[in-house]
Amino acid sequence: MIQNSSTTFTPMSRIEDLEKMLDESPDDPFLIFALAKEYEKQEGTLQALLMYEHLVTNFPSYIPTYYHYAKVLQKAGNKSEALLLLQKGIEEGTKAKEMHAVSEMSGLLNLWSGVEEDE
Repeated sequence: MIQNSSTTFTPMSRIEDLEKMLDESPDDPFLIFALAKEYEKQEGTLQALLMYEHLVTNFPSYIPTYYHYAKVLQKAGNKSEALLLLQKGIEEGTKAKEMHAVSEMSGLLNLWSGVEEDE
């Protein structure tokens, strides 16, 4: 639990709060992403995967999704799908000129592919 002056937050209340906000703004990719991350923290892998899949399908230009979704897929044992997702994320990130995200995804792709980066 997190203590905050007069309020106590439990992990479940964060999920409930995010779900309420998402009910009010269902097309906010940040809220969907935040909820996916919260599920991920609480070992709700299936829920996190579903949220990430929703983001990639409906908000493909929300670039942070690809890196985090790939990590959950890889952790769940689906490395080949994670590699494909990173490649898609690199394409989308390049189009969006989000080069920091592209660099992170490229590094992860190279690590998981066994490719050494040039020094």
